Amino acid sequence: MANAPDVKVMFRNDPPAWSLRRPKSAVQEAYDLIGAPLRMALLPDHLNEKLHLTSLRAERLSMVLPELSGRVLDIGAGDNMLVRLYRQKMAGATGGAAEKAAASVGLDVVDWGGACTIVPDCRRLPFEDASFDTVTFVACLNHIPERREAMAEAYRVLRPGGRLVATMIGKLVGDVGHAIWWYSEDKHREVQAGEVMGMDPRDVRELIAGAGFTGLVERRFVYGLNHLFVAGRTA
Repeated sequence: MANAPDVKVMFRNDPPAWSLRRPKSAVQEAYDLIGAPLRMALLPDHLNEKLHLTSLRAERLSMVLPELSGRVLDIGAGDNMLVRLYRQKMAGATGGAAEKAAASVGLDVVDWGGACTIVPDCRRLPFEDASFDTVTFVACLNHIPERREAMAEAYRVLRPGGRLVATMIGKLVGDVGHAIWWYSEDKHREVQAGEVMGMDPRDVRELIAGAGFTGLVERRFVYGLNHLFVAGRTA
């Protein structure tokens, strides 16, 4: 397991509700474009949000949250923000949906202070077969050295008919970004052998297909620099 970070440095409040609303207003779109150097390179998420710029975390979360259903497993969950927001979204939902959201789990190899399930690696997850409705990897596959085994485990714990959701930046953008993002989480922990700073879409597609997922749908966001991948387990 990687060395524990200083969670006082890393843990921040969840993004404000306005930053997750989609579609954005024309004014917000224009403001975000003007402020692109700040929100994409120079300032951490919480400072962008104080300036009313849509943070990168909010961009990712706003893409992923609508894809979630049932009991969710968020692998590489960090401070468990996605699961918290999903539970809030589903609070009061009927037909057992709120209960399934409440039973959702964030998992990581580093304890960032968000009450995640902590594991030494993702080669074998501590969950039964077909025990989740959605499995997510938000901006983290590149940071999982055993990513093929992790994707196979995602397939194992996902029920037939369930959904895989992942986001990723390309390798070139990731290499440049992580070199200049002084606030990035990898600056606050030990970087493991086998980690990369981004993955090209074709490599993510191959990883997803290799684990047995089908029906892959891909969408770009944040000026085409990020990709959303959604696929399913059919059997």
